[in-house]
Amino acid sequence: MRSLLALDGDRHAARGAGVAGLRSGPGWQRGDLHAGRNAGNWKRRPCQGVRAMFLRSCLAALMILPPAGALAHPHLFIDAALELVYDDQGALSQVAVEWRYDAFYSLLIIEDLGLDPDGDGILTPDEQAALQGFDAEWEPGFDGRLYLGVEGRRIALRDGRDFTARYEDGQLISRHWRDLETPLDGALPLLVQVYDPEYYVQFSIPEPPAITGADCVADLRMGDPFAAADAYARAVAEALGEGAETSPEQEMLVVDIGSVGADEIRVRCGPDA
Repeated sequence: MRSLLALDGDRHAARGAGVAGLRSGPGWQRGDLHAGRNAGNWKRRPCQGVRAMFLRSCLAALMILPPAGALAHPHLFIDAALELVYDDQGALSQVAVEWRYDAFYSLLIIEDLGLDPDGDGILTPDEQAALQGFDAEWEPGFDGRLYLGVEGRRIALRDGRDFTARYEDGQLISRHWRDLETPLDGALPLLVQVYDPEYYVQFSIPEPPAITGADCVADLRMGDPFAAADAYARAVAEALGEGAETSPEQEMLVVDIGSVGADEIRVRCGPDA
C-alpha cells in the first residue's frame, strides 16, 4: 500500500509550474467559489484555531502511518478559492476566501466532531449547524494566510468574518470574508498569495479569482511545492543543528520559510488591463 506522502508527491509532480493568464469570468458565483474546479487537486495549517483539533484527531491516525509520515510537513492540504470585490469607486474593499480541505483532514475533523456517524457523507441539519465555525477561532494576530501586496508593500486586512462551512464529496469547505482596512485603488498592480510560512499547511490556488465590481485581468502563476519542501528541510536542519537526528521534538519546531514555492495571482484592472 502506497503512503499518503507518495500519493501527494504524484499530485504535485503533475501540477508543474505553468502560468495561466485568464480574464476572470462568470464561472464562479457567490456561495461556491469552487464551481468548476477539479476536486482531485488536493493541496496544505489553515488557522491556528484548528491545530489542536487536528493533533487530537491524528493521535489514532499516526499509529497506522510510517514513521517518516508522522514527522513530515506539510500536514494539511488546502485548495483556496478567492473572490476580489471592488466598490463603486473601483477600489478593492473585500476578499471572499474559500478553503477546500483535503479528504483525510476532512475525515479527521468530521470524526472529531462526531458528525456523519452513518458515513453516508450527508450531514443532517443539526450536524450542519454543529459544523459551522469549526475553523473560525483564530488566535489574536493570526493573518489568515492571505497576503495582498502592492509594489512590495503589504496591504492590511481585518480579521475574518461571516464564517460558513459545508461538507460535500468527502471534503470540508469553509468560507469567510476579509475586509481591507483601507480600500485599495484598483488601478494599482496587485499581488495576491495564500500560503503558510510555517509550512504546516500547503495551500494551492487551482483557479484565478472571481472578480466583482471591476474589469480586471488576473494572472495565476503556479508555485513550486518542491521548493517549499526543500526550504522547510533546510530551515529545520539549520534550527536543529548539523547532523541532528529526526525526533518527535521536531514536530514542536516552528520555522518560517516565507512565501517560497507559493502560488501567486497578479491582478491588473482598468481599460489597459
